[in-house]
Amino acid sequence: MELRQLRNFLTIAETGSFTRAALQIGTAQPALSRDIRLLEQELGTKLFDRNGRGVSLTREGAIFLAETADHVAALDSAAMSMAARLANAVGTIRLGWTSAFGNPLSGRMISACTRRFPGITVSVLPGSSASVRDWVASDRLDIGVYNSERPSSGYTVRNLMQTPLYFVARKEICRGLPSETISFADVASYPLIVYSCQNALGRIVQGHAQEHKINLNIYAMIDDFYAVYPMIRDGHATTIAPKSLLLGNPDDDNLICRRVVEPSLPFYTLMAISKAKRSNPVVNCLADIISEETHAALEEGLTEGTPFAPTAPLAPV
Repeated sequence: MELRQLRNFLTIAETGSFTRAALQIGTAQPALSRDIRLLEQELGTKLFDRNGRGVSLTREGAIFLAETADHVAALDSAAMSMAARLANAVGTIRLGWTSAFGNPLSGRMISACTRRFPGITVSVLPGSSASVRDWVASDRLDIGVYNSERPSSGYTVRNLMQTPLYFVARKEICRGLPSETISFADVASYPLIVYSCQNALGRIVQGHAQEHKINLNIYAMIDDFYAVYPMIRDGHATTIAPKSLLLGNPDDDNLICRRVVEPSLPFYTLMAISKAKRSNPVVNCLADIISEETHAALEEGLTEGTPFAPTAPLAPV
């Protein structure tokens, strides 16, 4: 359960309408509806009844409103007090992320962080998922965003989003393919450049091949997409990757991207905070900003994926 969801619930209850609440909050109505749906799923009860003029609270919704309104107001007051104290914070915050995340979103994230804390210098260290995860664990980074083949259940790691993976190839190699999807078995027949199992993409692709007893036609194993891209563009091989890695390449029109299905390949984006900085209010605030900006970018279509529904934490990573 997130504070944002509670604020959204209170605004809908106050306005009596998802549409009016979305306008007041400044968010898209589908995102607002998704937040309430997730909140209802977590609580195990229906909070609103829809009617011709909007929505009204159910009995359980009214009880929940009475029990949460004062608490949310107190939290907002505490947050405002903290924000006032943090406004003049100075120093350096060390961020790190993978290309799959940073390629479409790094500018947005850095801008949001520096706008919120003008006295903070943001230092960014890009790297592979394994590197970013290790740098956070060794306190080389304060906050790290990396990818995984599975969501986290640890309280030290947030699940940000799930992203589909695509078969990427030069158009001439794959004439006659369906316009939107391709099965994993069909992908395996093409010469593939794959990542090693040190990388989340490599573990996903090679793990699914082993699980489904599919032999991959491996052309080469390379862990740097920007070394792989020219080989794909020139028609030497193909690969599996998220679309975000293709952003900014001038020759995208020469490529095709088909979402991999049967099975779909899971690709998760996670965020972790260094153990040494988990009590640092600025670091935690910046982590919240990254989470909020990620969800906003997904809603605006600036990157592709589905915001990951928060789950109850079980154990640290």
